Amino acid sequence: MTHIHRFFVEAGDVQGDVAIVAGPEAHHALHVVRVQHGQPVCLFDGLGRELQGLVREASRHDVTIDITDERTVQPEIRTVTLLQASLRRDKAVEELIRRCTEVGVHRFVFFPAERSEHPPRISEKWRRWAIESCKQCGRLWLPEFSLAPGLEAALAGTWSALLIATADEAPVPLRSAVQGDCVALIVGPEGDFTPAERSLALACQAHPISLGAATFRAEVAATLAAALIRYEFGALGP
Repeated sequence: MTHIHRFFVEAGDVQGDVAIVAGPEAHHALHVVRVQHGQPVCLFDGLGRELQGLVREASRHDVTIDITDERTVQPEIRTVTLLQASLRRDKAVEELIRRCTEVGVHRFVFFPAERSEHPPRISEKWRRWAIESCKQCGRLWLPEFSLAPGLEAALAGTWSALLIATADEAPVPLRSAVQGDCVALIVGPEGDFTPAERSLALACQAHPISLGAATFRAEVAATLAAALIRYEFGALGP
């Protein structure tokens, strides 16, 4: 079976039965994949729409696609929001966003914890990493990104269940902790949360969960915990 390349297209660049692939995606299509006239491609807009089409024209800066078919996937009802303390290394943030996007995290909320070395700043790279991960795994909805000024503000959302990954509290079984359709997961920075931060989370009805005896980096712990929650949702297979 012939491999069909996938590209992200901004929703505003789809007009009727024609789509224009521009920016970094056009660079990838033109200079890495080297698409040709008449070649079938698959597009997605990050808002649940997937488009099948054929390359009409490959210019120096963009690619014109004639759309032949499309489908729309509704957003999932059961979602995971990751409340992530800011991390020291940009590479760790990249790994976290890429892997958690692939396992299906709906929203990332970054905040500075007491042991974080610097406050987080939203970067266009975050969206780029998420797009690349969606291309890899076939996800049609891009995750959302936001910032909170601290843990207390990050905990101000409304959830059906709030979980905190920690080895310093007696854990509850994950299956009993994952309740309802909107689950939030709190993961600390390098060096973990302070006792005061854990107490604050527990006061907000956070359920401590365990990832076993091993000590994981924050980006790995977030990915593992998010994947386990998605598994309990039934989103990773029966």
